[in-house]
Amino acid sequence: MSLPLVNTFSPPYEKWETRHPTVEEMLAANNLHMSVKVRLEATVANAYEAATHVGRVGADNGLGNFINAVLDDSSAHKQWRQAMPSKTPDALARYQKSYPNCDFAQVSIEINAIAQVLSEGQCLFHAGLWPDGETLITDRPLSTSFCPQVALRNADHQSKAYDAGRIDLFVLTATSPKTNIFAYKRNGTNLGHENEVLFAAGASLKRVSAEVVSTNYPAAKAGFPEKRISVRVLTIDIS
Repeated sequence: MSLPLVNTFSPPYEKWETRHPTVEEMLAANNLHMSVKVRLEATVANAYEAATHVGRVGADNGLGNFINAVLDDSSAHKQWRQAMPSKTPDALARYQKSYPNCDFAQVSIEINAIAQVLSEGQCLFHAGLWPDGETLITDRPLSTSFCPQVALRNADHQSKAYDAGRIDLFVLTATSPKTNIFAYKRNGTNLGHENEVLFAAGASLKRVSAEVVSTNYPAAKAGFPEKRISVRVLTIDIS
């Protein structure tokens, strides 16, 4: 069955430069913890804009909080969770907690047993390195997220980005979707903040475009000097 579309950027996310309020402003608003908007720095109205924004600034916790709030309030996302087993199947739990020490084949078996696919046009994020060529078919499960910042951090984990010298941030759009997915719980789990959606093996990916959005991303590795690397945003059709 097809899961309903979840649009995390309607209404759009806005990033503002702010300042501390004056005493008069706090008293007038009856709010001692307010901030005053000064200048609109960025507007994010779709997945591609979200990826380019995060690729350029490196981190924006406001965007992550915004996506979390949208998912919490989304009736479509609630339908996703209702379509998943109430208890995460064993191989899928091990994948999330112990990757890569898990049985990839069994993970795909469990995802396919749930038999849920995305709707046409659903967007998700992944980051890593795109190989040579325009297309690929995955030979093991593919981890994605509703949040581009989560994807970017995963690509940077354990000095992977430092060693690679580049991060490719994928904007994945479901196109004629046929590969089953599993949506992990967001609440009641230590890893819920990752907003993870896992594709079974066999997904078909086609690169549509690639754009360098930063050449100044700070990559780190223990015992080595920090270096600056590039971030590319790739638009990719996934089925």
